[in-house]
Amino acid sequence: MSDKLSKKLQLKIITPQKILVDEQVDAVYSKSITGEFGILPDHIPYMTDLDIGVTEYIKESKKEYVSTIGGVIQVKDNIITVLSDTAELGEQIDITRAKAAKERAEARLRKGTADIDVDRAQIALARAIARIKASTKRR
Repeated sequence: MSDKLSKKLQLKIITPQKILVDEQVDAVYSKSITGEFGILPDHIPYMTDLDIGVTEYIKESKKEYVSTIGGVIQVKDNIITVLSDTAELGEQIDITRAKAAKERAEARLRKGTADIDVDRAQIALARAIARIKASTKRR
């Protein structure tokens, strides 16, 4: 096995409440505000703002999914640090609650009256979709 394939990345996903992930992984894929990206061992130093979406990581050929609701990611010396206000492991997401939040956000957007904060409703919809994706990819 080549040295590149045997190297690992240290992934830390941190929220204000807790360290959600602190593991050795093989690869990380996520979505920044400018597009999707992937990180493999020996990646150049990198820092960007995360968009609302799903962060995927591979550990021992197994894919894991985390809904990351914005934040920032930093890559340096094979250490990946994600700081996010809200992040949830896909396996721990209440899919029924996420679907209900999606339906509420869609209903607010369809209503389209002056008293609706459209930006807030669109963010709520994006959050719900990210949570649903992270949850259902795992199942």
